[in-house]
Amino acid sequence: MLNALLMIALGVWLGTMVFFASVVAPTVFGTLEPLLAGQMIRRIFPRYYLFGLICLSIATLASLIAPSSSLWIIVACAVMLGITFYARQMLMPQVNAARDAMLEAGETRSAEFKRLHQRSVQLNMAEMVTCLVLLYVLTS
Repeated sequence: MLNALLMIALGVWLGTMVFFASVVAPTVFGTLEPLLAGQMIRRIFPRYYLFGLICLSIATLASLIAPSSSLWIIVACAVMLGITFYARQMLMPQVNAARDAMLEAGETRSAEFKRLHQRSVQLNMAEMVTCLVLLYVLTS
């Protein structure tokens, strides 16, 4: 049961990340004006990361108790939980501040916003790959 709960929590979070990156973000930015699209994404992200924190908390707790779990699985789940917490509580406010400064300056591009956004994308990609690896190992 705990193995199933661990796999479900990881699979749901992986599916959420893939859906956001491949459907939500391109649709929002392809449909709305850039300013509105940014505002909409800004409203989605706190909930997105909260959902990730819930999924990864469940995964981490299940990995601690699951009979087929190993230390590296526990560590991987806990690290993803920490990354998601960092992204929600620290990185997201920095990205928002950089975007606000860029818009206030009347600019359409900002090196700071690009750097922070890239970090966000890299962290999400790392979590996607980690979830895939964990799911592969847990189902083998």
